[in-house]
Amino acid sequence: MSKDRKLIFQIASVYIGTVVGAGFASGQEMVQFFTVYGVSGMYGLVLTGLIFSLIGWAVLDRVYKYQIKDYQEMIRPMLGNTVTIVMEGIVALFLMISFCAMLAGTGALLNQRFQIPSYAGTLGMAFICFFTFLYDVQGMVVINVILVPVLFLGGILLALYILIFRDITVFAGIGESFRLIRYHWFSSSLLYIGYNSITAIVVLTTLQPYLAHRKIAKKGGIYGGMGLGILGLSLGLVTMIYRGKIEFFEIPLLEIVINYSPWIHWIYFFVILAAMYTTAVSTGYGFANRMSTILSLNPYVSVVLTVATGLLTAQIGFSNIVQKIYPLFGYIGLFEVLVILLYFAKDKRQEMGSKTTTRTLKKARK
Repeated sequence: MSKDRKLIFQIASVYIGTVVGAGFASGQEMVQFFTVYGVSGMYGLVLTGLIFSLIGWAVLDRVYKYQIKDYQEMIRPMLGNTVTIVMEGIVALFLMISFCAMLAGTGALLNQRFQIPSYAGTLGMAFICFFTFLYDVQGMVVINVILVPVLFLGGILLALYILIFRDITVFAGIGESFRLIRYHWFSSSLLYIGYNSITAIVVLTTLQPYLAHRKIAKKGGIYGGMGLGILGLSLGLVTMIYRGKIEFFEIPLLEIVINYSPWIHWIYFFVILAAMYTTAVSTGYGFANRMSTILSLNPYVSVVLTVATGLLTAQIGFSNIVQKIYPLFGYIGLFEVLVILLYFAKDKRQEMGSKTTTRTLKKARK
């Protein structure tokens, strides 16, 4: 693998690993935001893949162009000092909530699958994250590069297996999932993009050391978004087919794979655990890093406080966080995404104008 391809792969892996957390791989987000709309929800997943690709490209392009090193440097020129301070507070809160969701998701997974007390799984994941945080951004990148390919391939293969060997009687009930409810797939997709972008943007702004040149920024962001779209569509189709049987479970996909061979259970178990871990590391590291900067804390103190706070807040419960808290941040995330995309479009328009002027001058000289 060439150096450029390796860097693109690392960036795309971090992007995918940040977004694909417990809510995504467990099927909980698929159920709440997409499968309730039947086939229309699948259109929403295609839309999210495209927009995630555009967001990744826009953020990383700006990080490269202006040599941005953290989230504050990204948004301050766009929003000004006052709004930036407010946004930093909101983003920090959401990073913590996302970290808590991953801890709670681990507890729910172990409880639903092995009847292990939820607090034991939550505590175990918290300790693993704590030791990963001590290695700073390098630890986050290494973990994502190792686990995201396993997560991605495992999720795709799992979805294909279930779709091929599905229970025909369950599949026959798919017509029920075509009914519409009071929300719309398009607005639901935008909310999903909005709150996931909050975390993704924070993490992507730390990747400047991996952007050797502009093409790496573009391809890393686009490939990461494409990977999210493909994986989301695969898992979305599965949860749509089994919608009637999984709506009220903390870990919907676990209830699906329980009907298949034991080796499928273990593949899925590792996939979702990897998803929880990669996002817990990304969001927890992002929160600890922000707290260390904003409050001028020692990095190790910030890590300890992050893990301790996460353990306490995780008691809210996994599905409650995904269903009731995440959407509230979707609107804020959409505002942030819109601002970034507008500035991205402005930069591209200026660059095109500059190139046109250069070509005109060259022709005039001839």
